[in-house]
Amino acid sequence: MKNFASESDNTSKLKRSKLKKELIFFLVILTTLTFIHFLWFYFNYGTWNNVPTYTTLVHMLIPASAAIICMAIFRDQALTRETKFFMGIFVLYVIVFLIESFYKPIIPQPLINLPVIKEIPLLSALIAVFGFISIIIMNLKKKWREGLELSKLWFGMNKKFFIGFTALFAIIVITLFYLNYIFGFGEPLMGYDPGNFFVLYLTLLGLSFFIIWPQYFGEEFGWRYYLQDRLFPLFGPYVGVVILGVIWGIWHAGNIVMGMNWPGQPLLGNLNMIFIAIILAVIYGYAVLVTRSVWIAVALHLITDTTEVAAIVYLSQSGSIFAFGSGLYSFVILGIFAILLILLDQKVWKSVKVLKT
Repeated sequence: MKNFASESDNTSKLKRSKLKKELIFFLVILTTLTFIHFLWFYFNYGTWNNVPTYTTLVHMLIPASAAIICMAIFRDQALTRETKFFMGIFVLYVIVFLIESFYKPIIPQPLINLPVIKEIPLLSALIAVFGFISIIIMNLKKKWREGLELSKLWFGMNKKFFIGFTALFAIIVITLFYLNYIFGFGEPLMGYDPGNFFVLYLTLLGLSFFIIWPQYFGEEFGWRYYLQDRLFPLFGPYVGVVILGVIWGIWHAGNIVMGMNWPGQPLLGNLNMIFIAIILAVIYGYAVLVTRSVWIAVALHLITDTTEVAAIVYLSQSGSIFAFGSGLYSFVILGIFAILLILLDQKVWKSVKVLKT
């Protein structure tokens, strides 16, 4: 029994050592790429308002890029044939998107023109559509789906939860932007019009799932697959999710200093972003723990941002931190929701295997 316990402890220590090494490499690569991104944006654009609309999405590709580099370095067992194929599509998208964002569109004809999202480069969009169709097809065949499970690229377990939780979250977020208008915290760009809001919202949501999913995958694969799967076993789910949220929030610091979300409020803006990121880390992280799929986090993140874009046009907008919408008051409410997810479903959080020190 003693020998068995000793072997178990040694195995746990080896796993911890490996995860720590992977975590450190990920954070170093993430920080380096993010700092390069900040310097490029700062010296080329100065403020966030000067950054071309589509180019503002570049930073979202960094976390997954860092994760893929780490997976290659450490020869991650999740790199199955199916995962490599999908990662290849994502890497191709990143390369083309960077060229089209910082130089010029390879194919000059834009695919669509919509309010707020002014132009979507055609070649980037076509690669994104190919990737979206590919992941659906691979999830339909059992053998291919099993090849995606370790990397959480399958559509996961508990499909009813996937649909129901995503719908519930969408309703909550829309309600929070509606409250922003009700309480007079801001006027929409084109006048208050709930009907047109839902038309624009559903249009953007549909297009985003096909065309802009790589940006949301770019964040969520890095945060919810790679970082979460290392922080939780090392620190436990409760401490791990807070650390993840702090890292995620701080990661936005350069963009917020340049004026993203709350122009002219760099200190309060960054503190608010850290608070927001911790709350969303709980909500998104919980959903991934239940489904074991990164795609539910992609969907939730996409819904969060799409709601904000459509609401700015037809529901309400506010540059103040002290407001509903994307302001502090909304995230107090979402914070209560996050706490309930922890308190009412501890079984999910306790399912995480924490490695012994």
